[in-house]
Amino acid sequence: MTVDMTTLEGRLERALTAWVPWQRWYGSKGRPPHRTSIVRTTAFTDTLRSGGARGVLLLLRITFTDGGPPEYYQVPVGIRAALGPELEPYVIAAVDDIVVYEAVGDPPLVGALLRLTGAAGRRDAPPAPHPSSRPLGVEQTHTSVVVDERYLLKIFRRISTGTNPDVELLRALGSTANPHVTGLRGAVEGELDGEPVTYAMVQDYLPEATDGYTAARAAARAGAARAGAFAREAYAMGEAVARVHADLAERLGTAPTGAAELAALDEELTAGAEAAARRVAALRPLLPAVRAAYGRLRGLTSGPPVQRVHGDLHLGQLLRSAGGWILADFEGAPGLSLAERRASHSPLRDIAGMLRSFDYAARCAEAPVTGHWADRCADAFCDGYARVSGLDPREHALLLRACVLARAVHEVVYEHDHRPGRISVPLEAVAELVQHGHPDSGN
Repeated sequence: MTVDMTTLEGRLERALTAWVPWQRWYGSKGRPPHRTSIVRTTAFTDTLRSGGARGVLLLLRITFTDGGPPEYYQVPVGIRAALGPELEPYVIAAVDDIVVYEAVGDPPLVGALLRLTGAAGRRDAPPAPHPSSRPLGVEQTHTSVVVDERYLLKIFRRISTGTNPDVELLRALGSTANPHVTGLRGAVEGELDGEPVTYAMVQDYLPEATDGYTAARAAARAGAARAGAFAREAYAMGEAVARVHADLAERLGTAPTGAAELAALDEELTAGAEAAARRVAALRPLLPAVRAAYGRLRGLTSGPPVQRVHGDLHLGQLLRSAGGWILADFEGAPGLSLAERRASHSPLRDIAGMLRSFDYAARCAEAPVTGHWADRCADAFCDGYARVSGLDPREHALLLRACVLARAVHEVVYEHDHRPGRISVPLEAVAELVQHGHPDSGN
């Protein structure tokens, strides 16, 4: 069987325009695509003539009906004459006598993608010719596929020029032998408009690991009976985050934070809140109080040095392995540009993400927790962070509170776009932070 890609592309582009907006990794919810163009095709395997599949990486350029800037996305596809039932959930389009589908659900194609990264065989035996694989069923802006229960293949979906922070930071941390990250095995990198881009990466997979959010919710449901036990886990998380921050600072440097930087942060956070309120009507009554909370930053003269940080830290990004807590997914906050995600920030932003995550776990527990479970976890986390770093986040209460508030505002937009049934969780947090928060009230 032969496939005329030139003829196929035109028909496939129309199907992709309808298909892409429904994908979890599509980053412009609420912006209907005007046109999807296939700007690059890269074949990575082809057994179509022998009854198998052709694997092709598609680089898409999407324009929008609102006339805003275009975006680039990557979709690895398989092309077959017919599909088994296990591949039917991945179908994109049927064109004449072939079917085009997402390659992430097809183990032989996943194995071929893995070999593109150069990971297989680097330190141990390569995967089998037909490896087992399974996409992780989690909500992410990239697609993660477990291969042979020992590799984690990450396929980045929205493509921007510049090295992806996940690859960049893991390379830096790998040179320090930091025990709180998994090893980077390889990456697929190239160019777009003459600038570097990252298409995919491979890490070691931890099959027995439990993510922190799952563990926290289980502890929150148990209430006081397990509060002390999980507070010890939170303390260990704080130690792990502090060690990662220290190694990133050593490898990639820091910069001082003075009054001018804090005033700029006020402007940045205020602009973010105003944009969020334009998008989410429920935030608008709270906007004046949010502005006032950020405005208090102008009364400060200094803060912790800025540095490269995780950028989207929460309980779900920590994995409990046999050796302790591991930080995962250094890609940065969804919705931010690559330049923003690669910028230096206060380490308090990562800490704020963790404090919000403890609160989230408590509010979303199936049964109400007793006492101040989230506060106890937050204090334990800060204690662990302070022991390793020498920096107690609570000594920068006003700046920390601003970062926590900014994180809650970000969560409101996220839930509005992806899980509207949960929007009350961060909205209540924003209201409490601006109505009851005071810079001297700690966490």
